[in-house]
Amino acid sequence: MDAEGGPTISAQEYRQRLQSVRDAVAALELDTFLVWDKESIFYLTGAVYENLERPFFILVRPARGDLLLVPELEREHMHKVPNITDVRSYFEFPAATGEGWEDLLATVLAPSDAVALEPSLPVDIYRRLSAICPNLSVHDLITELRLVKSDAEVAMIRRAARYADMAIQRLLDVSRYGASVAEVVAQMAPVAGKLVQDLGTEWDPLTTSMLTAPWAAPRSAQPHAIPRPDDLLKGGPHVALNLTRAQGYSAECERTFFTSAPSLREKELFTTMLQGRDVAFHMVRPGVPCADIDAAVYDFLDSRGYAAPEVRLHRTGHGFGLSAHEGPWIAAGSEHVLAENMVISVEPGIYLPEIGGVRHSDTVLVTKDGYERLTRTLTALEDLTLAR
Repeated sequence: MDAEGGPTISAQEYRQRLQSVRDAVAALELDTFLVWDKESIFYLTGAVYENLERPFFILVRPARGDLLLVPELEREHMHKVPNITDVRSYFEFPAATGEGWEDLLATVLAPSDAVALEPSLPVDIYRRLSAICPNLSVHDLITELRLVKSDAEVAMIRRAARYADMAIQRLLDVSRYGASVAEVVAQMAPVAGKLVQDLGTEWDPLTTSMLTAPWAAPRSAQPHAIPRPDDLLKGGPHVALNLTRAQGYSAECERTFFTSAPSLREKELFTTMLQGRDVAFHMVRPGVPCADIDAAVYDFLDSRGYAAPEVRLHRTGHGFGLSAHEGPWIAAGSEHVLAENMVISVEPGIYLPEIGGVRHSDTVLVTKDGYERLTRTLTALEDLTLAR
């Protein structure tokens, strides 16, 4: 807990995370693991920054001590990280010869060092590193560590989920037949404002955000399309989405809703979507392969005639944490197996271009014996039919 009573990650937890990476690096008999990804650096240190074109690096070195390498512009505030005391800086990017980040790395890496990199590292940085240290490999150490959440992380995701519920309820309250997407979105500011106000001195603009909008039918059949401001909430299934990130940790809630009485076909689609969700929920517990959940949902939708790729469009779910999309992947090709304190979405959908899409999405905690829905907005058709 922080000084004001909200959930937070302790300095001790950051130290434990970094030690876990050190242990993994030592087990792989590596000299250095080079951390570049912004979320990975935040996960290991709690450091908040906007790197833009200037790269940041953590060198995890079990035998020689860890280093944090940053732009000079960021050096002063990066000394506040709780678990790395050696902070070094380069001047700028692009830099004069001998003053760039690669020059600084060349002073702490030997050509013979065995160095592992994160898979997200840009090709340009990889190319420059290979000139310094030819013995490079790629390991996804931190992504695997992030799969299972600590109790503190669960508490932070639970907090984000509460605001996601608030936002969806607000969207439903202000939606009406004939309203435009712009009209609805313009009325969502009070929930985002409440999040900022409630966080108080803990609020950080780089790690806190809220996206809320309706996808009006028939555009609701394109879940990754961008709603047009002049799209109107008339007939057909609409999808309300909220994605909240509070102090780095994310949660999502989505609901299919109607601003006019749904047709028999729309009711059937809605019911089938709920049944597909139930198939997934009945399987969510530790020890269940994620691919098996997706396969079971696929088989169910296939039995109802909705398994074609252009109708189903996406996997059953994905993980939440620092990112709104991370492992474990609830997908046919996933090798992940559910474990206690993983946090996932459950969101099978059905998408028909001539009608629209139907999808609920919840943020779900895997518990010791099953699951807990962290987002709790109502799901039944009668509660989500707003015709008045």
